[in-house]
Amino acid sequence: MINVSTARMLAGYKSWADQRLFDSLATLPPEEVIKERVSVFKNIIGTLNHIYVVDCIWQAHLEGRAHGFATSHDLVHTDLADLRRAQEEVDRWYLDWIARQTDASLDIPVRFIFVSGESGTMPAGAMLLHVVNHASYHRGWVIQMYFDIPAMPPMTDMPVFLRETDPNFLSLDAAKADGCR
Repeated sequence: MINVSTARMLAGYKSWADQRLFDSLATLPPEEVIKERVSVFKNIIGTLNHIYVVDCIWQAHLEGRAHGFATSHDLVHTDLADLRRAQEEVDRWYLDWIARQTDASLDIPVRFIFVSGESGTMPAGAMLLHVVNHASYHRGWVIQMYFDIPAMPPMTDMPVFLRETDPNFLSLDAAKADGCR
């Protein structure tokens, strides 16, 4: 389903995008992070907590233990700096976890219990894909909230990540020089 190389890139991308977003949020007036907005999670800090809680839930699934959450909407960290530290820690866990995986281990089915109480089974690699996709989706919600401030949001696109972190990534100018379109 997913190989180690792709999984490492995705875990690295998620960590990078989370950091980039927190860097940008730290430059905003603090009240903007807690200001109520039209959103399921009420504000930026609530949305970021949701990302964090879901990351922790799937971490627990991958570790084969109970996660202790009754909902994915818990506001665990009300302070942006505290939430950032916690998010960095769980992102590091995913990076360390994927460093120990093989292509075969990513295909191993993992049984778990959803917050709803239903049971499920997914390959470990699919769990990582979900964590990365889920965070990207909700970072998009936070980016949309920037336009209510108004402020310019950070760029967290995959090509920006690759340009900044992958020495083999061809920039647009280099690709044109090589005849790529």
